[in-house]
Amino acid sequence: MRNYIIPSVLFVLLICYSPEGKGQGAGSRAQGLGNITLDEAIQLGVSNSPKLISQKLKLQKEEQELSRVKLSKIPDINVTGDLRRNIIIPTTPIPASIMNPAADPDQMLYMKFNTGWNSTAGINLSLDIFNPATYRQTKDQKIKNKITEYDLQISENDLRADIAKAYAACVISQDQVESFSSDTAFYRKSLDESETLYSRQNISLTEKNNAFIAYNTSIMQYQNAVNVLNESKANLLYLLGMETSAQKIDLLHVAEDIDALYNKMNPVAQGYVRTKGDFVATGTELSRQSEIVVLTQNQVRSSRMKIAPSLSLKGFYGSNFYSNDFDFGNGDFWHGNSYLALSLKVPLTQSLATNKETSQLKLQKQIETENLREMQNLKSREWLDAKNKLIVSMREYEILQQNYELSLENLNASKAQLDKEYIQEKDFLQEKVTNRNAYQSFLQAAYNVFLNTIELKKIVGE
Repeated sequence: MRNYIIPSVLFVLLICYSPEGKGQGAGSRAQGLGNITLDEAIQLGVSNSPKLISQKLKLQKEEQELSRVKLSKIPDINVTGDLRRNIIIPTTPIPASIMNPAADPDQMLYMKFNTGWNSTAGINLSLDIFNPATYRQTKDQKIKNKITEYDLQISENDLRADIAKAYAACVISQDQVESFSSDTAFYRKSLDESETLYSRQNISLTEKNNAFIAYNTSIMQYQNAVNVLNESKANLLYLLGMETSAQKIDLLHVAEDIDALYNKMNPVAQGYVRTKGDFVATGTELSRQSEIVVLTQNQVRSSRMKIAPSLSLKGFYGSNFYSNDFDFGNGDFWHGNSYLALSLKVPLTQSLATNKETSQLKLQKQIETENLREMQNLKSREWLDAKNKLIVSMREYEILQQNYELSLENLNASKAQLDKEYIQEKDFLQEKVTNRNAYQSFLQAAYNVFLNTIELKKIVGE
């Protein structure tokens, strides 16, 4: 068993801590993943996220829709023309007395009311002077565009927060891998010494086996830490909008450590902690909901306008061609034709359905208003909860930092005692485990301060 485990561990250590494994090679730098900082990761994710790119395209689409709505308000002018070959010309009987007053009153004549060929060509004009159905269309579309802009901002803020959290997860996972790697090397050395002492009959079989167990445990902890690190890297790659592959996971390497992230966020955290007074709920999400309330108000007004009369203007300027011969060049067969028509349409029965629609939209407006109030209350509660968590995590960080420093002093003192053979090696191992646990707790505390600060930034929309 021992002969199988040792080469495996050495192989894993070689892979994970070679320059290629750390992602510091030329290929890594070429892809921008080697030694990437938090700010660089956020910048890359914002510019490369498929979700954000899709929403940006959606915003462009909405802006084009606004342009289309504005252009629909200008007069519709078009040139039309048609050509007809009348195979059967309609005939209508008329009293002969119309053409000849002396004719018998009962006598009928049959007149054709068209020619073999006829055509119409000219310019048409159509303009809605007032159309209640489209009166507020431009205002509604502007509000929809604002809502889409807020959606983009919300998604970007969420993405920034998620990338920051994923980056911090990679940092702490990477630190844990390095810590467990150091432990594994130490327990390997301790096992070698135990076997030597056992061969000299200086320690018991139980002590030697306990050293082997400690070594095997360190290997499992190291392998689990590597797996957690790979999962954290895969999540970060996904948030950066990149394909998740084993090659990119190997290339990805975070450049900052927990201390750097803590120091970067500590001034922001201190600012939040020092905030006095009640929190005024603000942020992009509330602004978006406010626009939805305004949109429903406009929809109520638009619904009321539907019972108003509509006024439109139509016109035509052109000529009509009538001839039994296909001779369009003969101007005698072209006859001018033009008109302007002002049309008024007053709805009568439509008001019955419009009243129901208006009532429904009023209820929707009340629903959206209450949703806004609910979001404001929720934001205030979330702010208070997140602020309290941040205060607790910052105090916890200070305490655990002190505990780790004291534990490190104990470990150094224990090592000195071991060197002088004042204590047994198992006592030193126990102290090392205590120190490692204190260090992991300290890292977790710094990680929690970072996460809680990010959460507060997300709540206030920064």
